Amino acid sequence: MLHREAQIVEVHSRWSTVVTFAARIVQAPAIRESGFDEGDVVPALAYTDLVGDVNVGDYIRIDCSALAKSLGTGGFAMTLSTENLPADSLPDGHIVKARYTPYQQMVLAVEEEVSAHRHIIEQADTLGGSPVIIADLHSAVPAIATAIKSSDPQARIVYVMDDTAALPLAFSRAVNTLKKTGTIALTVTSGQSYGGDIEAASMPSALLAAVSVAHADYTIVAQGPGNLGTGTPFGFSGTAVANTIHITRALDGIPLPVIRASQADLRAEHRGISHHSLTTLTRLTLISATIPLVNPDSLAVPQDVEDKYVNGIARLRQQHDVQFVDSTLCRAALADSPVKLSTMGRSLADDELAFTSAAAAGLFATQI
Repeated sequence: MLHREAQIVEVHSRWSTVVTFAARIVQAPAIRESGFDEGDVVPALAYTDLVGDVNVGDYIRIDCSALAKSLGTGGFAMTLSTENLPADSLPDGHIVKARYTPYQQMVLAVEEEVSAHRHIIEQADTLGGSPVIIADLHSAVPAIATAIKSSDPQARIVYVMDDTAALPLAFSRAVNTLKKTGTIALTVTSGQSYGGDIEAASMPSALLAAVSVAHADYTIVAQGPGNLGTGTPFGFSGTAVANTIHITRALDGIPLPVIRASQADLRAEHRGISHHSLTTLTRLTLISATIPLVNPDSLAVPQDVEDKYVNGIARLRQQHDVQFVDSTLCRAALADSPVKLSTMGRSLADDELAFTSAAAAGLFATQI
């Protein structure tokens, strides 16, 4: 860990329980090897419900590890403590998330005896054929939700965040906007993730709560911001997609995996259909699922991308039911996205295939 004392010099933005700001380092350890010296100004983030409110001039303690590693999504110094104590917040429940960390959170989970929804979740044991759209990247969530709304404007969409990336839901500015605009009705945080409108102890409970408590017409499941990849065959956080597919089918839902695809990623393994999707769906998924895909006949992509895309389809078809959606419809479905579509720093104009692939799953879900 790279701890530093710092002072807030400028507040950049506030949303939900998140504040981002610039902080000037005022004290560093006597022995250090990673820079971040006195006088340096760094981008930082505070969760005000964990550490208290922050304002210009406040002195804080930060950890600069994410900055030292040049992490993308998590490229902030994280605030460890401030001059201000957060307000007392002790829920009726006793479920602890981010357990045994300095910032563990006690929440009232939907399964608890004192929950107003306990009687519902006790009896819930089926999704009743409800569609569950399952993505491995958080950046797919706005595209999926926007596509659903374009086809079914009255749709009630619930987002379930798993615990394989960011744990605080508040970190997602996109979800904050999707809720404010009514694109997403409610959120559920499962496992160790926290901060949703509904807290659930496990993915099965989260899915059942989405349908039985939150009354979802469509459920979107994805990790939060901060996808983890290591460049090894199975060392990436998106492998959780397989588990969610199995749980959805076991609970009588309809799992609709979202293909991760790209026409602009410079990494060969992610061009066309990403190896993350191929590995998860052909090596780790034990059932046959319906997989919506952008029709390859309607793509306008580099030849190497088209070749890899077609080859990926052939692999998926050995196990799954591949259904095509026209790319023109997918593009049109994204026209009214309430948030700027972005993945790995690439926009819709930069990497259309990444977002039309997500839109294909959303559109297909409205037709079943």
